[in-house]
Amino acid sequence: MNKLVARQRLVMTFTFFSMFFGAGNLIFPPFVGAQAGSATIPAAIGFIVSAVGLPILGVLAVTFAGGFDKLAGRVSPKFALFLGVAIMLTIGPCFAIPRTATTSFEMMVAPFVPSSYSWLAQLVYSLVFFALAFLFAQHPEKLSKV
Repeated sequence: MNKLVARQRLVMTFTFFSMFFGAGNLIFPPFVGAQAGSATIPAAIGFIVSAVGLPILGVLAVTFAGGFDKLAGRVSPKFALFLGVAIMLTIGPCFAIPRTATTSFEMMVAPFVPSSYSWLAQLVYSLVFFALAFLFAQHPEKLSKV
């Protein structure tokens, strides 16, 4: 087993933190706590298990198995391919990508648009949002130039 040097461990730590900590982990726990009322302790335990424990156990399972292909390949190679594609689609196009436009729309635009035109405003906003994101992604070096 390869040992990681201190710099590699630091990079891995920041990588996992950035993967698992998002706006939902900043906004959702106080909301759950407020909604839980007198059941705050069980709600906190459930949130920690589901939002922290299960993802870490998933990473450990893949690590100890020697990689995702080896873990899922224990069922069959076709299953490994299907599961890998399903995970990538779920993480990206099915959940994360639509949520980026929806969240920013709800925070910036929705309060100023009549509810009868909300669907149209969200459609236009999403098209502009993703067009700009695509343009910025084509030349990321230009974002850091002054």
